Amino acid sequence: MSMEIEILSDLYLKTVSEWQGSIDAIGFPLRLDPTISVEDIGGFIPVRLGETPTGFECYRDDANEVVQSLGLSNSGRAWRFALGLRWKGDLNELQAAWMAAAAYAAATDGVIFDYEEGKIYLPSEAVAQVQRIRRDVPHVEAILREIVMRFTPKE
Repeated sequence: MSMEIEILSDLYLKTVSEWQGSIDAIGFPLRLDPTISVEDIGGFIPVRLGETPTGFECYRDDANEVVQSLGLSNSGRAWRFALGLRWKGDLNELQAAWMAAAAYAAATDGVIFDYEEGKIYLPSEAVAQVQRIRRDVPHVEAILREIVMRFTPKE
């Protein structure tokens, strides 16, 4: 199962160092691959979450198409740029994508649309969402371990 969030903004970051600077300013333990060209984004972006290698997919989307498909065209706001971040169900990828999105939205005065929740997040709300995700990860991991133990055949 793949998950997705969309960053909508009127500005775009021209370099990965600008993006990394916003991540650092918020204080997230995320390191983007410095060899990424923001201009050529279109696929998997390797990152480090603390010491853990992970990543997410990132694509430049057509802002008009995104706004139309999400039914946001009546919101009175026409966004110029859209950046879609996609990941599998992995918890590290989830954290990394949300951190990267929150920092990008903060740097560009944009917003994040969460497809699963059908909700728009302002940058400050996205930072709070990252904090909730990080707080809940140990609990989710414990539940997943319990499921594995419960359904693993005993010899």
